[in-house]
Amino acid sequence: MVDTAIEITQEKIDKLTSTLFPKLIKDPSKLKSVIQPKPMSQEDIDYITLQLTNALEIHGGIGLSANQIGLDVRACIINVKEPLVLINPTIVEVSRDTVAYIEQCLSIPKSMGKPVKTIRHKSITIECDNLGTVVFSPDYVEGREWKDSNEFFGDTGLLECVCAQHEIDHLNGTLITDTKRRYTTTVVKQKSYGRNEMVMVKLPDGSTEFIKYKKALQLGSSVEIL
Repeated sequence: MVDTAIEITQEKIDKLTSTLFPKLIKDPSKLKSVIQPKPMSQEDIDYITLQLTNALEIHGGIGLSANQIGLDVRACIINVKEPLVLINPTIVEVSRDTVAYIEQCLSIPKSMGKPVKTIRHKSITIECDNLGTVVFSPDYVEGREWKDSNEFFGDTGLLECVCAQHEIDHLNGTLITDTKRRYTTTVVKQKSYGRNEMVMVKLPDGSTEFIKYKKALQLGSSVEIL
C-alpha cells in the first residue's frame, strides 16, 4: 500500500480560499497606491487570471483590478465584449476627443446607487505583457455622432474603452471620485439651444436620454439638462 496522503497546511487552505473566494476591498483609501509592473511567469499569469475571473463572477461588474482584491500586481480583467486579462498594462496613447460618461465602482459602494459622472478619452492604446498592443475605441462609424443616449450607452466598444481606463486608473491609484476624473462644469454664460437641437437630459428615474430642446422645455423641472 502506498501512502498518497497530501499534507494540508493552513497556508495552502488560505491560498485556496483566497483563489476561489477573493474578497473585495471596499475602502477607497486602501486603493490610492500606484501598482508597479513586475515580471510574471506564465504560472503567475494563470493564477492571477483565475483569481480575477473568480472575483468578477462572485462580485459582478464588467471589470476588476488586481489591487481591488488585495493583489499587489499590475493586472486587471475587462469583460465587456469578451474576457480580457491585461498584465502590466500601460496607456501609451489617448485620443484628443473625450466623452462624458456615467460610472460605478464595486469598491465605492455609494457609486452603485449614485453613479459618478466622469470624463473619458474616446479611444486609447495600451501596451501589456501578455497581449502586446491593444486599441480600445467606439464601435460607431467615424465622423458620425451617436443619435441618442441609447446608441451612446449601447456602444460596447466605447463601454469597453471606458472600462479599460477605469481599471488601469485603479492600478495607478486613481478613483472615479477623484477631481481629475469627475466631470464638472463651470457655467460662465448659460448656453442657448435651438428648439430642435438635441440635448442630453437626466430623467426623474435617474436615466439619461437625448431629446429635442423644445421637449425638454415642455417637461420643465422634471428633467435636468446635462
